Amino acid sequence: MASNIAEDSNGRLYVVHRGRHPLVRFDPSGRFLDSLADEHLTQSVNLDISKNPPTPIGTEFWLHGLHVDPSDSIWITDLGRHLVMKFDTHGRLLMTLGTDGEPGDDESHFNQPTAVVVGPSGSIYVADGYGNSRIVKFSEDGEFLLSWGRRGAAAGELNTPHGLALDADENVYVAERLNHRVQIFDSAGRHLALWPNLTRADSVLVDRHGVVFVGTGHAENAIHRFDRDGHALGMLGSGTNAFGYPHGIHIDREGNLYVADPVAGQASASPAKFGALPDA
Repeated sequence: MASNIAEDSNGRLYVVHRGRHPLVRFDPSGRFLDSLADEHLTQSVNLDISKNPPTPIGTEFWLHGLHVDPSDSIWITDLGRHLVMKFDTHGRLLMTLGTDGEPGDDESHFNQPTAVVVGPSGSIYVADGYGNSRIVKFSEDGEFLLSWGRRGAAAGELNTPHGLALDADENVYVAERLNHRVQIFDSAGRHLALWPNLTRADSVLVDRHGVVFVGTGHAENAIHRFDRDGHALGMLGSGTNAFGYPHGIHIDREGNLYVADPVAGQASASPAKFGALPDA
């Protein structure tokens, strides 16, 4: 059950999933290379916090978010353990944010963090996602800087911030699953824009051209394409059964689109290039 996909500067692809060896690496042709950080990635019990009281879902490797930063450090989020972890390309643990096994809503705790990205400044942004509906910002060294957002539907409020992306100006794009939209903030958490009517927006990506891709779920299961002003540029997948569920998306240096699709149970690559994506 693939959750997310990312790429390093050498074109190697990384995938997180819920089976054994939950962080794996492939070469640019898709050939399996190895697994990483097995000794640091352990199973845990995750809770369905939509229930009252929260009920156990099961014991698995609950890796969810994945990001490879410009220095090729690999970042993951772990829902069940309430952690964000940073690894080098050898699988050595470099940093841990959060408190293992302890959910919370403060400077040293998360509650089921969904996504992590690192900006050009080195700042670390975490979508603290299922439990807290907030964005948390840390310094390059892991020092807490600020957080913003609370559960709600008004502009600036969040409901299940599930995916994160940054543009070249380090504006923060948040895909909100249960508010069915993308919101955009500056790096200090000031609200800039809101793009509505994106059914179960789960994943978001800004490519090197500044084009914004948004993966949507439920019955739509599509990938939308926008310019930075929110003008629609096209859609891929809706009504074609192309995706089971575009939970994680990635565009490689050649413009190929990759989709981590937990319903299909694999990470899949589209043959379409950036310039060839069909118009809506």
